[in-house]
Amino acid sequence: MADCDVLVIGAGHNALVCAAYVAQAGYKVMVLERRHKVGGAVVTEEIVPGFKFDLGGSAHILINHTPIVRDLELERYGLEYLDLDPLFFAPFPDGTHFTTWRSVDRTCESIASFSPDDAEAYR
Repeated sequence: MADCDVLVIGAGHNALVCAAYVAQAGYKVMVLERRHKVGGAVVTEEIVPGFKFDLGGSAHILINHTPIVRDLELERYGLEYLDLDPLFFAPFPDGTHFTTWRSVDRTCESIASFSPDDAEAYR
């Protein structure tokens, strides 16, 4: 195994940020991850055919309110945040689905497919 000053176990987004700051401070860092990809809960995978999902990271966009992106020059390495629409999609076993959109009207249409009264209340 390579010689390192700091060993980081796990390659989730918080561990990667930590490792980057430690490396920036001049230490030799090794990151070990058991999965086939890095990112921890902040990964996108196709778990329903034809639909990609963020598996767990829903608050990672808060990184934009910290100095991390600037400090680590993440845009230089390809970081780009996309404004999603739809915002949320939940498929059900019977083939129906619930979707929320940036548009209140479109979201209400989705709600109305389950409950017109709830769609009106949401509006």
